[in-house]
Amino acid sequence: MIIKNLKNPTHRSRWIAAIAAVAAAPLLLAGCTADAAPDLPAGEVGGKLTYWFAMESTDDESVAQMRETYVDPFEALYPNVTVDLIPQADEGATAKVQTALAAGQGPDFIETAGSATAIPFAEAGYLADLGPLAEKEGWKDTMFPWAMDMGVIDGKLVAMPVTYETLVLYYNKTLFDEHGWEVPTDRASLESLAEEMEDAGVTPFTAGNADYFGATEWQLSAYLNQVAGPGAIHDALAGEIPFTDDVFVDSVQMMVDDFQNGWYGGGVKQYFSTTDPQKYAKFANGDAGMFISGSWELFALNEYFGESNSDWAWAPLPPMASGVPSDVCPLSVGGTMSINAASKNIPAAEAYVKWMFSDIDARWNAIETIGDLPLPVAFDPADVPESIDPRFTEQYTAISDASLAENVGYVTWTSFGGAQEAYILENVDRLLTGDLSAKDFCKALDEAYQKDAAAGVIPPLFDTSAR
Repeated sequence: MIIKNLKNPTHRSRWIAAIAAVAAAPLLLAGCTADAAPDLPAGEVGGKLTYWFAMESTDDESVAQMRETYVDPFEALYPNVTVDLIPQADEGATAKVQTALAAGQGPDFIETAGSATAIPFAEAGYLADLGPLAEKEGWKDTMFPWAMDMGVIDGKLVAMPVTYETLVLYYNKTLFDEHGWEVPTDRASLESLAEEMEDAGVTPFTAGNADYFGATEWQLSAYLNQVAGPGAIHDALAGEIPFTDDVFVDSVQMMVDDFQNGWYGGGVKQYFSTTDPQKYAKFANGDAGMFISGSWELFALNEYFGESNSDWAWAPLPPMASGVPSDVCPLSVGGTMSINAASKNIPAAEAYVKWMFSDIDARWNAIETIGDLPLPVAFDPADVPESIDPRFTEQYTAISDASLAENVGYVTWTSFGGAQEAYILENVDRLLTGDLSAKDFCKALDEAYQKDAAAGVIPPLFDTSAR
């Protein structure tokens, strides 16, 4: 997986550099593509696979747990295959992969943070075609269609979605109960609540991007869904309306205004200097009342709230403009798995991907032990292990229900093209500092869309009934 940090995914490592420049100066690296597959009886696979994975902590205990979770069960099933699990420091991991791939090397597996980030790798020819394997295994019948489609780039399935997620509103339930506050359901109730919180000395939203500057993208995606609405986003991605439309400018401007009014982290300056531990601590201690983020936060919240003896809950993002429906789940592929097209052991690599998407018990174990997220497949809540937090099951049941009802929205790192994603990551913080206007941001975003559309790299667009 992209980030392995043992039940504490304190931020989402979105491999930002992968968007801006996949091609890097050629340099052979140690531990690259595995040896060629050995001669074995027909139908058997064997040999060595190299699997790099990025971690916040690469201590022996963490690496051992990752091996127990993601390697040992596979090797037990395929005893002739050896997986060389190589931990990579989170910082610089993408650049190292890029450099190795440009040299015709690299690990046997290529992981990205989402569909948009997989596009440059596919364009460079680094990703093997997984279509025949998916057809053989019948994955189209078991996975959410929207998720499977997000891995199709230039007509080929090259990136399998390994997790799915949504954006929600988390809130400090203990704090809300103490003050008699209600969860906001629209813009008016949010503004009223924010005023009450500030009067009580509480910052409306905990927030900070000192540890991961791309976190502002999550807020942008939330406001686009809450203000412009999923229908408008769909139509813009379909080329039916431009991203310069007033609904998008208004969405971006509302986000900027709320940041500059001190709703997020107490102000723009504080937002840029707040680390992840500080962000979570303020939320759990009641210094901040709410938190807009994704499904990946579920385990980190338990850790910090457990230490504070407070409790948290979650709710759908409230619509903040007329005509935007309620209870919408913006859909996201939280990570993708691909096979290096230059792998010398494609059969074993395919066997690993097959195992990953067929061993449901192993996935629940990963969710329980290291805080991973579910595969994008329908599940029966009754089958969820009792040890899993019921709020986790509740949230993922809601995502599943919304998916089937098409009451869904879109996030930038999954549904936008590579040029748009790159522009957002490189410029969204300039909105908050006042160095870029909402109108100019949307103009450049539309220009980036035109580039993606001309190149044919807009991810497949799933339908929405949220209009």
